[in-house]
Amino acid sequence: MSIKRSAMAGLACYVLTTGVQAAGFIEDSKTSLRYSQFYWNENDGGGVGPTRDEWVQGAQFSFNSGWYNDMLGVDYSYGLANDLNIGENTTSISNLEQRKSVTDPHGTAKPLEAYLRGKFAGEAGELNVGAGKKIRRYGQYRDDTTRILPAATIGYDLGYRLNTLEARFSRIHAFSPRQENGWGDDLTNFFGDKIDNLRLYALSWKAPTGTTLRTEYSESTDYLRESMVKVEHSFNFDPAHGIDVYAATGNQQDAGKLFEFGGVKGLYEPEQSHDARYMDLSFKYRTGPYYAGFAYNKVWGDDYDRLFFAKDHGTWDSSAKNFYYFGLKNEEMFKLSAGINFAAFGIPGLKLDTYYAMSTHAAGYDNFSRDDFQTVLQYAFQGALKGLSAVWLHEEFETNGTPDGVSRFTASRGPAGILTHNAERFFFNYTYDF
Repeated sequence: MSIKRSAMAGLACYVLTTGVQAAGFIEDSKTSLRYSQFYWNENDGGGVGPTRDEWVQGAQFSFNSGWYNDMLGVDYSYGLANDLNIGENTTSISNLEQRKSVTDPHGTAKPLEAYLRGKFAGEAGELNVGAGKKIRRYGQYRDDTTRILPAATIGYDLGYRLNTLEARFSRIHAFSPRQENGWGDDLTNFFGDKIDNLRLYALSWKAPTGTTLRTEYSESTDYLRESMVKVEHSFNFDPAHGIDVYAATGNQQDAGKLFEFGGVKGLYEPEQSHDARYMDLSFKYRTGPYYAGFAYNKVWGDDYDRLFFAKDHGTWDSSAKNFYYFGLKNEEMFKLSAGINFAAFGIPGLKLDTYYAMSTHAAGYDNFSRDDFQTVLQYAFQGALKGLSAVWLHEEFETNGTPDGVSRFTASRGPAGILTHNAERFFFNYTYDF
């Protein structure tokens, strides 16, 4: 066990042994047990993509303490997962780690979170600090929580809040993939070279007018950097009607000697430098239980499809981050979305969301087109079955295009690549709060 982990464990034990009598530490704690079953039936639609017949189950125990002396707290969770059935025609799995055969995956048993947090509040604002393993969420980087067990990262965090101003910083040095066992892996590029750390900076401020300004800067050492600015505003005509709008822009650039300028087979072609930029605009109208929206995103410079490290599951705070990225050079995405909350019709907990996104051009590809249609129906049970939820996701994703042989020579299979993916996913979760 490393020195950092030993120190964190020692501090946590001290809190647990001396803080039981401290008001709030136990009384305000939250303990839960979640049991899940996911079933995914997916195919490549005759193109290039995964085929899955994947039925898995998992359980997650979580403990989140209250505050010891209103200063220290502990978060801990542990997860277990295994397969119930993997179909013989499956070519890849996403919830578990495969052995030599994809139809015979490893089970998973690992700590998902082990985190010590502290806060210091006064007239000058509130300072938050923390260290350990946890699920971290930023606009430019997010530990994925869409699988039977979540991904997590190991590092430390700082945060400061004063009224409507909030600043955050995280330094990450290890990553725990969602489908793998273990405490955490080193960050590396696609050739296995170690990346020392990933640093995340975020600043947000809400003006008296209600407009929110968000900006982020992220950099994995000697590998990749990203920056982003986003302005959001909501026009609320009355409690039942309103319009939400935002405008964002950002870039993604190589950041040093660890970047694969020579390319990565099957993912990225060689390039002398990497500088991708995007603009993202969104409009959403809300009326009672309904909403409808439109979004536009354009990428230029280079492809906006790089990751902060090889095992990164990929995040992009953009309307163009759909089932996959609409992120190729000169790709323009148009997106329509709509949804309804059935609580207004006497069925609380039932929601329907859908979108359709499309693009018709990307630099370096002939006969290019991309279409993405998704529908999500979810229901959170009420009354005696509270804690049980069911979700159905229907996905039709198709990309066509062939390299033009001038500026592109191979078809990418990366996050913004030439992929086809049809999916029916069913998620069943039951959470019991102690």
